[in-house]
Amino acid sequence: MNSAAGLRFLRPCLHHDLSSARKAAYLRFFSTSRSVLDPKPFVARHRIKNLNAFRHPLSKAVEFRGEVQERIEELQAARALEWPRIKSDKHAMRIEEFLVKYHDLQRGEMRAGDFVMLRGRLRSFRIAGKQLVFLDLVQGSRTAQVVLNRARLENFGGVDRKRFKEFYHLIRRGDIMSVYGSPYSTKAGELSINAAELPEILSPSLASLPKALDDRETRIRNRHVDLLVNYSVKDTIRARSLIIQYLRDFLLKDNFLEVQTPVIADKAGGAIAKPFTTVATEFSEKTLALRIAPEIWLKRLIIGGLDRVFEIGPAFRNEGLDATHNPEFTTCEFYKAFADLEDLISMTESLFTGIAKLLTELRQHTLKRLPFVNIDHFQVPFKRIEFLPAVEAGLGQKLPDLSAEDVEEQLINLFKEKELPLPSSPTLPRLLDKLSSIYIEPDCISPTFIIHHPSCMAPLSKSFLCSKTKQLVSARAELFVEKRELANMYEEENSPFSQREKFHQQAKWRDDENRAVVDESYLEALEWGLPPTGGWGCGIDRLVMAFTGAKRISDVLAFGSLRNVVNLGREGAIPVEAKPESGPNSPTSKEAEKKVEV
Repeated sequence: MNSAAGLRFLRPCLHHDLSSARKAAYLRFFSTSRSVLDPKPFVARHRIKNLNAFRHPLSKAVEFRGEVQERIEELQAARALEWPRIKSDKHAMRIEEFLVKYHDLQRGEMRAGDFVMLRGRLRSFRIAGKQLVFLDLVQGSRTAQVVLNRARLENFGGVDRKRFKEFYHLIRRGDIMSVYGSPYSTKAGELSINAAELPEILSPSLASLPKALDDRETRIRNRHVDLLVNYSVKDTIRARSLIIQYLRDFLLKDNFLEVQTPVIADKAGGAIAKPFTTVATEFSEKTLALRIAPEIWLKRLIIGGLDRVFEIGPAFRNEGLDATHNPEFTTCEFYKAFADLEDLISMTESLFTGIAKLLTELRQHTLKRLPFVNIDHFQVPFKRIEFLPAVEAGLGQKLPDLSAEDVEEQLINLFKEKELPLPSSPTLPRLLDKLSSIYIEPDCISPTFIIHHPSCMAPLSKSFLCSKTKQLVSARAELFVEKRELANMYEEENSPFSQREKFHQQAKWRDDENRAVVDESYLEALEWGLPPTGGWGCGIDRLVMAFTGAKRISDVLAFGSLRNVVNLGREGAIPVEAKPESGPNSPTSKEAEKKVEV
């Protein structure tokens, strides 16, 4: 520091033209002076394997991976092995706010009178000679460039050449830091923050952040690293949140009430699926079940006079895993009194076209890394296919009377005659579902409603006699997109007599997954009067897959499928970098000048 700069720093009151610098610069000056007079006690190298929050060696040393141990020692030598608390600062703002507020700066312009503080993770850095370093700081989905000009840093904070060099050799991609300086637009027109002092490391990255992470198993078992490296993953998680928010707002605007219903109960109803069972300490003699659907609970609220209710939450089904199924999943169900099937179909079309429009806008502006998905086909009205006529057209013959005593035997013979694969449990509902998967679902590429399923396939739905087929069918529709079911809706059975009969019929087809019982408690609730009601359900995970282009359900879950979560604690598959990017063994200055992208 020359004499003029020193006088400006030590006696700012004598210089009225001096821009207001932060108190932190002065505090650091006196703190450094004190440390020279009273140096911190040296900690022996063999004792720095692990330090606690108070900088004391722990009683039991922990063995770190080699690269982490080297990083710890590097930071310790630089007195930077710290995770300081932060304080509220009036100059602090989010990077997104910074970019919006100062977007109109002209090329080469600097707002010298404005000081801001940005905090974020170091995404990349490049060295442009001995006097200039550029950092890219990322927070959320936005990035801001930081300009470290040594001459400016010396003027404001007395940063000499040695300290400047030590800093840019110490930092590493992945470090979380705060930067204080003035808004500045470079000659190239890139909005930046021109630092008034060296950035402060708030949370050093001990592990070396890899440049790429492609192995699927490694990615899913180190999801936090996957999110840091692969920005498309982060965009998918953001899209999921925005889709859920849109769905919630859609229903709230239609005067729906959001509620929460029990997850654990003495029985699981509302769907045909195998539940997870557990035992509670308070009821050790009773086996409880995690819910497979919130349907029964929500319809009880309709009976209670809450005529429009919905819930977005988890459900659990103790079944297999594949690209579109996970035992734990998120569902949205709503129930609307005095709504028929046409109302439900109309709401679905409006909702899905709205989400398609939302994702189009997001891809253009904020979530640009999402893979392309053709959502132009979400144009109303969606195509409709009647279940029984479509199956009969595919078979080339009429189906037997589905109310006949020997209908299952007739259908099994039909499967053998057509050389079709039988389902593992050849009950009537599963045989009909198999026919749908062969003759209807493959044609459901664009949004398509499959309507009027046979009554036996929807035991909670109202039924009527189809005038075309003379079969008993349900007032039900399923929405398929790209051959995948996305939503299910029907007019709710509200007669306690018909519902009892359907429960008994469903119980005849019990198997490993269908644990159906006659729900006497729900039947008793129906005696109080369930108004004509339309019910609707949608798997959020599949919905997000359809609009983000994800190929596997694990891609739209924050920590992947159940298989990924169960294996999360296993050792191995730790993403590491072959060589550290900075520190004592950092690249040469020529190599360091190249921008390192995460």
